Amino acid sequence: MKNFSHPSRTTGTVGSLWFNFNVPIATSVALGLALFISLTIATPFARANEKTTTTQDQRTADILNDISSAKPTPTSNPIDRPQPQTPGEHWRELISFFAPGLITAVAIGIAGSVCGVLVLLRREALLALALPQVVAAGAAVGLRLGWPTLPPALLAATAALLYLVITRRNRRHGNADAALPALYISGLSLSFLIIAGASAHVEELQNLFTGIDVAVTPARAWTAAPILLVLTAAIAFPWRRWLLIAQAPAAAELAGVNPGRWDALFLVLLTGVLLLGTDSQGVVMVLAMLFLPAATVLPWARRIPTALAAAAAISLLMVAGAFIASNIFSWPFSQSAGGVGFALLLLSHLSAMLLD
Repeated sequence: MKNFSHPSRTTGTVGSLWFNFNVPIATSVALGLALFISLTIATPFARANEKTTTTQDQRTADILNDISSAKPTPTSNPIDRPQPQTPGEHWRELISFFAPGLITAVAIGIAGSVCGVLVLLRREALLALALPQVVAAGAAVGLRLGWPTLPPALLAATAALLYLVITRRNRRHGNADAALPALYISGLSLSFLIIAGASAHVEELQNLFTGIDVAVTPARAWTAAPILLVLTAAIAFPWRRWLLIAQAPAAAELAGVNPGRWDALFLVLLTGVLLLGTDSQGVVMVLAMLFLPAATVLPWARRIPTALAAAAAISLLMVAGAFIASNIFSWPFSQSAGGVGFALLLLSHLSAMLLD
């Protein structure tokens, strides 16, 4: 056997034997005591753990029972279940939510269609195309400076209007035919150049061109709609004078009418309609309502009051069709109005060609 003795205990035979045999015995006894102590300490924890596990299992079982009892059974009362919306309720909610945009669109449609008939008959379509671009350039100034968009747009439209009146009166010193294309291109270009570098307002400017119906607030709707209807009445009632001045200015002068003043008044009223419409719902909506209803009804109308009333009715059809299409197909509202109006225009012209 290997000697595990300490040098101090190797002096005698008995001491050597006792140490050699007593080392494994002492080790075994120590291991046994350690195991006994471990079991003694671990037993309460094991019992506690078993009790906790049993409690958790019972709690889990109770929760599962509660969940099972909460599940609706096939025999539950159907009145307690949430009822699906009917199509009528769904469309009523949509109309209520988009009411400010719809009210503004109806006012723009009536005003734009009435003005559009007179604009086409007076052959001033390019003027109606140029003014919304100028309004957008003024609105871009307001966005860049952090101001409300309407005052700068009004100033820009007023400046353009004065420029047009001056060029029309002084045809020798100014080229009136080049003024409108110049205004159109300058307004279209300057609106984005002014806002360049201010990326936070680029989307707002794009919405001003393309239109966004949910951006129309109730305050804006209840402010713009009455003004647009008043401007419509101011343009519609003296329709004979607008056409006389445009088609026979010499006869108007002989009748004691000042063509220049009345022409300037027509431009002011038209600018007011385009200004409010563009600032409220964008260039696309204004131009769609200005040209498409008038071009749809003119092949059929024989009298001007009938054409004005029919164009207003077509604008209402465009708003209704655009609202339905934009919600069913998730299309933009203004572009949907233009699409519906173009479809009506094609139908009207094809029918007129077939009946001729």
